[in-house]
Amino acid sequence: MTKFNSYLSCQVYAHPTGYWRINWNKFDFAILVVTIVVALSESVTHNAATWLRIGRTLRIVCVFRILNHVRGLQILILALVKTITEWVAPALLLLLIIMYVFAIMSDHYFHTEDVWWGTMGRCLLSLISYFTVRI
Repeated sequence: MTKFNSYLSCQVYAHPTGYWRINWNKFDFAILVVTIVVALSESVTHNAATWLRIGRTLRIVCVFRILNHVRGLQILILALVKTITEWVAPALLLLLIIMYVFAIMSDHYFHTEDVWWGTMGRCLLSLISYFTVRI
């Protein structure tokens, strides 16, 4: 019996004790229970709601379990990671170096303008804003 088939046979309705042996199932259950308890409570603070959204978002990680079972998806993900590390990361690094040089230049020329160009950090953030948002 393969790992995937044994996982399928461990569903709650088929084998309740086998369901609790898998840590991902425990994680899903904990997130579900916390979500229900917080939803039923009358006073939910903004901080608790934020942490609850983060916990529910972490459930997406459970989807990556399928990578153990589908060989084609493993190859696709490995190709994506290899592409990012060999092509995208050096291009991003080069872009950041160029932006840093321009931030130094803008700090030198516009250091009296405190709103956008006062410090090196503001210069870099202003340049990022101009490069990405402004047309």
